[in-house]
Amino acid sequence: MMRLMACVGLILGLVLAMDRTLASGLERLLLDSSDRFVAVYRPGPPVDVAILGNSRADNHFPADAVAEAACGRALNLGMGGAPTVVSAALWDDYLERHGAPRLLILEPTSVVDDPRDLADAPMLSAWSERVDALVHEADATLWASNHAFRLLTFNSNQTIRTALGLLREDAADRTLTGRIGTSYRAMVERAPPETWQPHARNLAALDHIVESAREHGTTVVVVITPLYRPFIAKLANYGPFFDALKARLPADVPVIDLREAVADDAHFADPLHVNRDGVRVILDRLKVELAGHGGCGGPVVAGVGTMTP
Repeated sequence: MMRLMACVGLILGLVLAMDRTLASGLERLLLDSSDRFVAVYRPGPPVDVAILGNSRADNHFPADAVAEAACGRALNLGMGGAPTVVSAALWDDYLERHGAPRLLILEPTSVVDDPRDLADAPMLSAWSERVDALVHEADATLWASNHAFRLLTFNSNQTIRTALGLLREDAADRTLTGRIGTSYRAMVERAPPETWQPHARNLAALDHIVESAREHGTTVVVVITPLYRPFIAKLANYGPFFDALKARLPADVPVIDLREAVADDAHFADPLHVNRDGVRVILDRLKVELAGHGGCGGPVVAGVGTMTP
């Protein structure tokens, strides 16, 4: 019996040693990826502009185009499906490793995303104690498994995408193509009314990001990107939701409200995302409205656009 237990212990020890060795090697290998999220955790030159939010930041702010509008290097850390608590962790990790950017562009609608749904962030726990804490809070069983066997941390589609970044440059332009189809439009029209409810943890994370940026001397600009107008009609609390979101921000934080800036259905890929043509509308407005707020050129002309205050 003792011999059997010794053999089991030896095998387990070998498995754990192999797991730790392979996981450590994979961590070092993936740090060389061009993936934009991994860029937070490897040495490199700081950026001038950081972009935070969910897919509405990811797909609406091509890093190269924003860099041109803001006259500096840009890093888009918008993550599809990610709640604001993930954005806060990425922001803090970036500040800790690279210092404060000159400008932060924040798309705030991720406050409605479930803070327990961490999207593609869990893989980043290999380098981030903050993301690791979010994983623990969201799913203690998954967290324990990842710590028992470190390779499980990389058991995700994000690992595959990150590995591809070793072979090619991460796409700077992640704008969507295609147009919202007839069947999709009909589905939106048939859908019942809905409400957007912000999560308290996300609101606290939003407050933290804004306060932290301002403390570090970063100019914060909040940009609310377009929504498909028939979808807007289905949002029962459309006005109150965005009014409350704006009221929560410090009075001197500018808000570029582009919710209804795109009227043409052909410029939408789906109800929450514009396509490449719609992104051009966003960028044209940004070039004007960012002036004097970390962008290029002189101060914003009074009365131009919808920037508040």
